[in-house]
Amino acid sequence: MFKQYRTFYSILVLIFLTTVIVLSLYTYTINTSLKTVRTDIQSNNLNRLRFVVNNLDHNVQQLTMLSMALETDAKVGLLPSIHLLDNYDQVKLMMDLTDKMNLQSFSEGWNNQVSIYSHILGKWIGSTATQEAPPGDVSEDDWILEPVQERFSSYRIHEGYTIRVTFPVNNLREMLDRSRVENNNPFFYFAGNPIISNHRSNDGVIRNIMSKLIPFLTVGKEGTEAISVDGTEYLVTYLRSDALGWYLINYLPMDEALKPITRTQIFFYITCAMLFLAGAVIALFLYRKVQVPLLTLLKGVRLLKHGNFSFRIKGASRNEFDFLYDNFNEMAAQIEDLIEKVYKEKIASREAMVKQLQAQINPHFLYNCLFFINNMTRLGNDEAVTAMTQNLAEYFRYSTRLDEPTTTLEKELSVVNNYLRIQCLRMARLRYEIDIPDGMMRLSIPKLLIQPLVENSVIHGIEKKMSAGLVRITGYEDGDCYRLVIEDDGKGMAEEDIRELLWRMQQPLDDSMGCALWNIRQRMDVHFAAPAGIEFARSDLGGLYVTLYWPNGIIDEGE
Repeated sequence: MFKQYRTFYSILVLIFLTTVIVLSLYTYTINTSLKTVRTDIQSNNLNRLRFVVNNLDHNVQQLTMLSMALETDAKVGLLPSIHLLDNYDQVKLMMDLTDKMNLQSFSEGWNNQVSIYSHILGKWIGSTATQEAPPGDVSEDDWILEPVQERFSSYRIHEGYTIRVTFPVNNLREMLDRSRVENNNPFFYFAGNPIISNHRSNDGVIRNIMSKLIPFLTVGKEGTEAISVDGTEYLVTYLRSDALGWYLINYLPMDEALKPITRTQIFFYITCAMLFLAGAVIALFLYRKVQVPLLTLLKGVRLLKHGNFSFRIKGASRNEFDFLYDNFNEMAAQIEDLIEKVYKEKIASREAMVKQLQAQINPHFLYNCLFFINNMTRLGNDEAVTAMTQNLAEYFRYSTRLDEPTTTLEKELSVVNNYLRIQCLRMARLRYEIDIPDGMMRLSIPKLLIQPLVENSVIHGIEKKMSAGLVRITGYEDGDCYRLVIEDDGKGMAEEDIRELLWRMQQPLDDSMGCALWNIRQRMDVHFAAPAGIEFARSDLGGLYVTLYWPNGIIDEGE
């Protein structure tokens, strides 16, 4: 199942990996851009705060210089001795000072008020406020917030009088309103005093931010911190005013600031997901319209290769593959028809050849048996004649059934055993050994494959050597081949004679050589798949060592 869809899965994996790589590169790029944007926002916010604080410090310093300028005025210098003047001069002096302070207030860009408190008269000059005396615990040049009056005040205390310069809190609010840009919300903070914010600030958010920001304000004059409030991340920038001592603080929701980039990021991710799905759909379409027909054709070709010529491609792909399907089915039908004809002819030819080769052996063996019976009759060995006659009858019953050209190794060895018993009666010095594993006994082999070789060992080997008398038959499995060995301690053959025998067995049969060995090699080639054959060598026993070998259990289809 996996192999069938392997190409489709490979395309999906390739599309997925490509998408992951693109997303990884884009994520890295967008994260780098976000860091750059955050840095730029921090820098821009801090620069904006610097501009506002510089403007604030400039205005506050101008007011401070205004009070210092009044100290040098000659009429202000008369205040310590105002009680020495008559009432008219006192009133005139106070009116002149009031006009002067009003004039100086109007000359400044900020809304402010300048007034002087006379310790001798116990009242303020240039102010309609209450006649309460100025606080005595203030330092010069310090600006303090008076929450009730909603103003900032600075006092310069002298002998006999105190100069006070004030400006309303609204000055700072207007400054905050003017400096506010989209999503930015600046406000002023000083420990122990109410927060001064712009008209659009969220007081609840400011309180939550300040509860987390206060520890950072003690560290330095300026800075930027990321603070999370109720799941929302804020970029908080702060800068302290040197003249006023208050912190100008600005908070910016990062989600709002980065919304365009985040929106683009989400859009890109959605686009990548859609492209991946589109790629998967295209891959599936190509798989169904191209890969599946190709796999079907490939399956058909493989089945034809392995001999299944009855396979036909069914169904329609509704494209150009239908033409290929029709041609494949037509070709398979033609091949099947040709193979069937050739195969039948081959089987008939092999059966005829096997029967012919088997029939060639029967007269040869019959002649030997008749000569043996004749000799035993002359010698008066009736027991040997009877045994030979019985064996000959069993042999012909076994070998004349040409409709069954093959037998089992067990049955073949039974015939060989009968033959050797007969030869033992004829030749007292003859003895034999048969050692075949039980696992080989059921192997299928051609009839009369071993008996001619045993006969050659007895007649051409042992009979021609007076000291000989042993025939040994062994069988074993050697790797991927079965081997049957027939050896004797008879006369044997020289190496040169063995090579000549092997060469002659490769040639067509003629009258110059016996048909038994040539017959055996031919039947081995017919019945067994390659490698199969017969080998000759000198035996350690002194005689000939003959080996029959064929593949493990692989019988040719001709049987």
